[in-house]
Amino acid sequence: MIWKKNIYDSLTGCAALCDEFATECSRSEDIENWYRCIFLNLDCADMCRQLAMLYVRGSENTRLLAKACIEVCEKCAQEVNQFTNHERCQQVHAMCQQTIRSCVTILEMAYETDTNVTNPATTPASLFYGIDLRDTLYN
Repeated sequence: MIWKKNIYDSLTGCAALCDEFATECSRSEDIENWYRCIFLNLDCADMCRQLAMLYVRGSENTRLLAKACIEVCEKCAQEVNQFTNHERCQQVHAMCQQTIRSCVTILEMAYETDTNVTNPATTPASLFYGIDLRDTLYN
């Protein structure tokens, strides 16, 4: 998988914004109205942060977590979209949508990598070099 900085920035940006928004909501006077929003933002932040770590590390589990991250970001975006009169909610919604696109890109990148591995266009020359070298050394 080829690492792209804009994907990492999207994931970490979403994590930071959702954390900040959850903190702001928890200080609200009418906190009862914000409970679900708070918890979904915290979930979204945790998922994005974890996916960013797996993505940078190049983990084979990145694709699995990207699928789950899409679902969590969708729920978070839908929840904050209910509070249209708050500018901060619109920011969180836009950031979650951007992160969903980044997760889809991760899935597409992983798919391209998988097809290239299972159907390589050419066989690396080093593979044959290693075989030839061993035959020379042991015969």
